[in-house]
Amino acid sequence: MTDIDDVLWLLKDGKWHATKEVTVKTELAQFKTEKVLAFLQEYNFVQVTNDGRVKIQPSIRQFLEEIQKLEKQEQKQ
Repeated sequence: MTDIDDVLWLLKDGKWHATKEVTVKTELAQFKTEKVLAFLQEYNFVQVTNDGRVKIQPSIRQFLEEIQKLEKQEQKQ
């Protein structure tokens, strides 16, 4: 997985997460986490608050859930 994938999969629960939590759980360097989150925010994949909390956009969350369903279907075949 890429760093972006790691961050998105962590956020796919749809809850707010502290930036520090994202850094720790993905095991990325802080500057790298900040770059990934800035990229995802720029392209409207996530919301980032001024106090450093981040949450995936509902449409992106739904997209990831659909991908998981398709992957499970393919594994059954």
